Amino acid sequence: MAFLNQIQTKLQEIKTKSMPQVSAVLEQANQATNKAKQNLLPVFNKLETLTKILQANVNPKQSPIDLLPAITAFDPSLENATFKLNYENSVKLTVENLGQYGGLSVRWPNNLNNTTEINGVEQQKEGNSSSFECSFLEGQQFQLEQILFHWGTEPMNGSLHTIAGVGYAGEIHIIHRNIKFPNMTEALKHPEEQGTLFIGVFLNETHDDNPTLNPLINVLSQIKYAGTECSLSEGFKASQLVPLEKSKEFWFYEGSEAVEPFRETVQWLICRSAISISSNQLEKLRELRKSRQEDEVEQPLLNNRPLQPANSRLIRSSFKSAAQAELPK
Repeated sequence: MAFLNQIQTKLQEIKTKSMPQVSAVLEQANQATNKAKQNLLPVFNKLETLTKILQANVNPKQSPIDLLPAITAFDPSLENATFKLNYENSVKLTVENLGQYGGLSVRWPNNLNNTTEINGVEQQKEGNSSSFECSFLEGQQFQLEQILFHWGTEPMNGSLHTIAGVGYAGEIHIIHRNIKFPNMTEALKHPEEQGTLFIGVFLNETHDDNPTLNPLINVLSQIKYAGTECSLSEGFKASQLVPLEKSKEFWFYEGSEAVEPFRETVQWLICRSAISISSNQLEKLRELRKSRQEDEVEQPLLNNRPLQPANSRLIRSSFKSAAQAELPK
């Protein structure tokens, strides 16, 4: 035992004497690493800038964007536009937690192949005749396909688009396809034929619940985790999510999907007026997770894409405002 004690004492002496030397070596190594990092920082910054430039050149029409007055122009053809919303309230919807790459989705049934044969008799299946038309896209009819919801952690960091740098608590995207195409995949291939129309609506945080959102909020507990879905049979009045009847002020521009794969074949109509969502309703949204139930670590369902450069795009508006650009002659 005495022999072991002597060995332990000797080892402690060696450790005590060597620690300052080890610490000095580690400090020198750390300083060298920091110096190397500082020397490489300009290189990394240039690479980051180059990446952004290349990205802007390769993908010049990405969304979302900051709606700055300097890049918007009043278009008289959009002023006093008329809209025809015919969204069904009784159709059975599917609510999905799509996880990191899709977020919260409310999906309408497709109205194609809307018959089925039962005992040799052709019968009508439940379908979707929810449609949208507007005067400045004359002759085009769009079918409501899906609504995607986005939100943040604070009252002003939840929207994807911003207005002169100012954001909102959330944003919904009401996604339509032109009825001349059989599905969204085909519609997204034909921007020259106005294949899609996405309506963006800001969510403004308030104290009182928005009753239109309650049917959706009430089923969120069933889809807490990614990869889950449920039915929404209670009347969901989607038309009340579009404030165009109250205020016909909006922006219109060519952009991309705001979720992967970010295809640049989308017509965006961004409403200037917001709709309300209560703090309590927002908290229910924030309880959703982008992780699956079997995952060890839970992650909140926050999938908002950063702002993208507007590049050379000119954003048309239905209203006049200060410091606007002019439409090309």
